[in-house]
Amino acid sequence: MGVFLNLVKVALAVAILLAGTVPRLAWAHGGGPGLDYDPCAQYAGLDNYVHFAAYQPQFNRFAEYCGSLPRGGKTLLVFDLLGAELLNAPVAIELVGEGGARRLRIPPRHYPAGVIDVETNLDPGHYDALVTIGDAPTVYQVNFYLAVGAWWYPLIAPLIIASIILLIAIGYCLYQARMLAGEMRCAPARAHQGLSL
Repeated sequence: MGVFLNLVKVALAVAILLAGTVPRLAWAHGGGPGLDYDPCAQYAGLDNYVHFAAYQPQFNRFAEYCGSLPRGGKTLLVFDLLGAELLNAPVAIELVGEGGARRLRIPPRHYPAGVIDVETNLDPGHYDALVTIGDAPTVYQVNFYLAVGAWWYPLIAPLIIASIILLIAIGYCLYQARMLAGEMRCAPARAHQGLSL
């Protein structure tokens, strides 16, 4: 039974790793190892970060997305400027679609509160959200890639669940095969003992 439990643990670990590799909802950012490991944050200087989040409240008002959105439509893009240097610098935002088509442009201005929120209507496709911070000679530029209405997005959860079930089934079959092999090894010895009595 110990082998089976170990295989279940391995299956769960693999499922967790799979869940961590797919574009997903951005989980809560409280606690944890910090912004260095946040897939929704990028460096903008030595100790400064820009954190990106997208919301589609008409579909799910509680979900925060990063990198991929399940469908097109009205979307709120939020950029958090984290670092004192960024609060005093002008910031420009551009949203560029496939083929370099500019979808949105906000000219440089200061955001003393450190939050930039932009509401826009996004069609399915791929976009780059470009954030340019500062004046010459010190200019930082960060780029957040955004896939809207990705065809595979609805398949993520079912694929993870199917992978877990498959790994558990394989583990169970291996456990049963090992138990059967052990019984078969013991059968001749038991038969020999029975004859000698």
